[in-house]
Amino acid sequence: MMIEKHEDHCLKSCSSHLYIRKNWLGSIAFPFSALLQQSEFSDQMDILHRALIFEKNCKAMFPNRRIITTVLNDEGAQVLVTRYIKALNPPQQLLDIFLQDSNTTLDLIARFVSLIPFMPDTLDKNDGSDIWMTSERCISLAIGNKEEHAILLCNFFLYFGKSALVLLGTSVLEGQVAYVLTQENDEYLLWNPSTGQCHKQFDPFCPLQSIDCLFDDKNVWFNIQQNNTPMAIHFDYSKESFWKQLIPKNFQGMKSPSIQITGFPIQMPYTDVQSVTDAVYQTGIHSSQFPQTEFALAVYIHPFPNNILSVWVYLASLSRHQ
Repeated sequence: MMIEKHEDHCLKSCSSHLYIRKNWLGSIAFPFSALLQQSEFSDQMDILHRALIFEKNCKAMFPNRRIITTVLNDEGAQVLVTRYIKALNPPQQLLDIFLQDSNTTLDLIARFVSLIPFMPDTLDKNDGSDIWMTSERCISLAIGNKEEHAILLCNFFLYFGKSALVLLGTSVLEGQVAYVLTQENDEYLLWNPSTGQCHKQFDPFCPLQSIDCLFDDKNVWFNIQQNNTPMAIHFDYSKESFWKQLIPKNFQGMKSPSIQITGFPIQMPYTDVQSVTDAVYQTGIHSSQFPQTEFALAVYIHPFPNNILSVWVYLASLSRHQ
């Protein structure tokens, strides 16, 4: 702090004197968590801005091809489409069948997703103002648009360790569509969530007409190959000469958190309460780094003869990220 002193009445000459000293006026403390959140928010804004530019550049190259990088969530916030992708467990009845026949289970899961009613096409026209629900909300409301069906199917496939991505394109029969792309050995499979049918890449009866865009939980890829029909496509999206990626390699460490709900069941024989409690703690589902996380817990005990009990514990956590 600087103090200036003036002397107005003097005989010989007027002068001013400066006195400099240090005074402690106070301090402001910033929690590290607040700085970290501010940094994460800034990073998210940078990615959203990059996504806007990315879409414009892609549209300039191929105006008729579909490209979606961001949508509105059910709270009206703009989020990357990558945040909708997360491995989710299907209904338990389908998991029970998986223990017997894994290939049949995947077909049943695709069939299950196709049975969820679709929104009317009049409500699902404009990519620029799309509002997408989470997979959990899609199931609970028993309705969804084409993209939400594809995301749900993709998330179920990821639960089984499959390599799966959501594919945006057009179909001869349905117009704009969203499929799921999986890979089995050296073969690419195209799953239609509307019908539950699976087509191989070179299947002449596949109704898919064009392949425009792919996305998973890490990135969005836009098809820049001149011929975008399924039979002519090179699906190796690591090739920059074939696919233009939204997030470059030096940014890919900044993965956005998923907006899906996380949950799974525990099934175990009953011995004592402590063993059940230990099994729940070992899942680590309670160790969330987000203070706004919500939890759900349900327990079912099925009795058998001779006091033998089967315990089912259902756990779920929900973290909402802006």
